[in-house]
Amino acid sequence: MNEQQARAVLLVKAVETAATADTCLSPVQRDAATAAALAAAPQPASEARRLAWTEAFIVRRAERLLADALVRQPRLSALQGDAWLMTLLRWGLPPLGLLVGLVAEFWVSPQAIDLLSPALSLFVGWNLLVLVGLAVWAVRGLFVHTNPANRWGLVLAKLAWPRAWSRPLWAMARSFQRDWMRLAGPATSARLAGTLHLSAALCAVGMVAALLAKGLFTEFRVGWQSQWLSAEHMHLLFATVGQWLGAAPISLDDMVRLERGAGAVKADGSIWAAWWGRLLLLGVAAPRLVLAGLSFWRARRAMQRLHLDLSDPYFVRLLADHGGPATTAVVLPYSHHLTASGERGLAKAVRERFGPSATPQLLPPVAYGDAVPALPPAPRGQQRQIIVLFGLAATPEQETHAGLVRQVAAAGAVEVWLDSSAFSAHLAPGARAARLAEREALWREVLGTVPVRVWSLEAEHDPA
Repeated sequence: MNEQQARAVLLVKAVETAATADTCLSPVQRDAATAAALAAAPQPASEARRLAWTEAFIVRRAERLLADALVRQPRLSALQGDAWLMTLLRWGLPPLGLLVGLVAEFWVSPQAIDLLSPALSLFVGWNLLVLVGLAVWAVRGLFVHTNPANRWGLVLAKLAWPRAWSRPLWAMARSFQRDWMRLAGPATSARLAGTLHLSAALCAVGMVAALLAKGLFTEFRVGWQSQWLSAEHMHLLFATVGQWLGAAPISLDDMVRLERGAGAVKADGSIWAAWWGRLLLLGVAAPRLVLAGLSFWRARRAMQRLHLDLSDPYFVRLLADHGGPATTAVVLPYSHHLTASGERGLAKAVRERFGPSATPQLLPPVAYGDAVPALPPAPRGQQRQIIVLFGLAATPEQETHAGLVRQVAAAGAVEVWLDSSAFSAHLAPGARAARLAEREALWREVLGTVPVRVWSLEAEHDPA
């Protein structure tokens, strides 16, 4: 699906999973949208076409529900496109880079060409470091799998949310942006990278334009001043770089003559303006433009080929209710034993979470410190959801509990459920909510980005 369709789906997901969903969508509207989506595309007979039908059904339903939700909450339309700050960066940074390039060179040396110009030297050196860093990162990516750096996109999006939004709208926006960055984070990062590369390229072009513009109205004075760099050092530096750039050769006598600008002539201005222009265009602008083009191409290609994570419980339940595959919840208790009442509560919680056709498959508890056993596959025609079950009263440990979750996550989609029954039984009613929230926050901090839910299974799935 494309970007707009994915945004519509995830925005409707954020609305439907919010505690205040009924303020935006009524049950009648949801049923009508589902019926219309099913009528528009009957289910295919072959399994090969089921994925395409699934995404088409979800998109049609979401587009209708989004239109209904915008009638009640028009402010949600702000989430249909990039946040204003992201748009400002994409369209504002490139011309700003061009302006900085023009101003920097005029401001540092308005009537001269300083061979050690701080603006030019620092700019070229910084870009060289960036290109080397990108090359090292690319080589590292061949051997080490790394996740895309989506954090900055999420931070920028948060900064751009309207401050006048109510708390329920903020909750929907946070949920949407979290899902969006998980789905389109690589494409968003590629867009930002392309914008930065383009801005750097235009900054180099601006510096070249500044050099040419200065030569129209002034005669350049060429030279340099340094306590530590002699003519021999400068000749070695510029002759080496000039060979890479294909520039005219520079002799040691030329550098001796230009030291402190005492022996410079008019022709030197043209030679060194062309030398720095060649360095900026070939050494900075050209590679940055190539990288910008590659980044924008990757972003465009990724945005046109977005695929939902259909193992998400929201989609699992939605599809299970309308002819999709049923879910088998493989439950792995870790150092935690359920009573008969707890098992009944677990079964109800699984159906509540994954749809009425979902069934739990409770595995024997894993003792503290033991290895993860082999997990059974899903029955034919069903999908599997792995649940790691801990007791909320246990103290979470990074190496033990988080390490086990990471091992299990390698086998498929995983959620962590925390049974609060034993923990809440010893709490006073007045302090129960605060203590449960404190304990849940501790688990979330240790487990990181893994989805965490708290259930009171002994109370037959009442959420804590």
